[in-house]
Amino acid sequence: MKAVVAPVRLLAIAGAAALTLTAVAAIAPGGPAARAAVSYAQPAITVADGNTVIAVQTSGDGLRFYWNEHGTNTWHGEQVAANGTTYSAPAMIQDGNSVVIVAQGVNNSLDFYWQTNGASGWNPEVVAGAQTTYSAPSVTQDGNGVIISAEGRANSLDFYWAVNGSPTWNPEVVAGAGTTFSAPAETVNGNSVNIAAEGPGNSLDFYWAVNGSPTWNPEVVAGTGTTRSAPVIAASGGWVTIVTVNGTGLELTAYLAQDGTPTWNVEPNVGAFPGAIVPGMATYLGWDYVTETGAEGDLDLITIPDDEPGIWYSSRIAADNTAASSPAITFNGGDYNIAYIGGDGNLYFYWASGSGGGSWHKETVDTVADL
Repeated sequence: MKAVVAPVRLLAIAGAAALTLTAVAAIAPGGPAARAAVSYAQPAITVADGNTVIAVQTSGDGLRFYWNEHGTNTWHGEQVAANGTTYSAPAMIQDGNSVVIVAQGVNNSLDFYWQTNGASGWNPEVVAGAQTTYSAPSVTQDGNGVIISAEGRANSLDFYWAVNGSPTWNPEVVAGAGTTFSAPAETVNGNSVNIAAEGPGNSLDFYWAVNGSPTWNPEVVAGTGTTRSAPVIAASGGWVTIVTVNGTGLELTAYLAQDGTPTWNVEPNVGAFPGAIVPGMATYLGWDYVTETGAEGDLDLITIPDDEPGIWYSSRIAADNTAASSPAITFNGGDYNIAYIGGDGNLYFYWASGSGGGSWHKETVDTVADL
């Protein structure tokens, strides 16, 4: 693991909670709900050089990339990798002056692509070869390098790191065979790395390691029968937040713990929108923003203050019954940015000002003909 100690990097936003939301206390779980029909992998979304960028797995198992100039609704598309190369949802970050994308590749490999901002052409690397990777990966910048986690062979949990400018990827086993049953989620938390994943018997597991140490410390966040999706994770303000779909009413459950403590505060039925699928998540200024697709394909937003267990805020972004993938969320210059694939196969983008009263704007990034 890298010896570089990396602080959590948060972007400031104005009026982060200014959308018109409804405060919700803990709501008693209801009966099982119909699960949303998901036909497409979740897009990846981030901000690079001030512009919003999106990556998607195509219907032909290729990898495409889209960007627009911030403040415009003109989207530009590029092919990162040809059809028949990409077999999971991608993960994407800005790393220095480059965009990097990772995804499961041919024969259960783990593939990495990078492009310098403003340049043309994508540079491919193989992080791990055939029969190593069995889920969508998670990727994060950590100091002067990149870290990746993914479900490995025999339901293990694997971790890789590389220093920027080096083609050498260093592997570690976070947890051995029979421990991991979903794509992991990872974040950098001060001078450590935090990873969450679904464990045996639909449990929820958490792992942490200090930068520079190969020792991973495991915790059970929630026991058997609690977890029905891959988690999302964020760390800020001295708290770690994990959100996943629960095992009862298929609603979201949030787990919050203060750094340095093994005690997880459980918030069941966050947002009270049943039928959830794997959510998206972004964190700014001590608030966690979670997007989900509900039972009818609606788009929902849940906001969780890190330091206020028992309180969250929920709103419905769109009730157009069109979402066919999990939505991904980021922030750009104070604006909420969300990407998802609709039931018609088109790639859509929603945005709203964090301080402008909560009016959502919808754009078509690309059509099914190109995806």
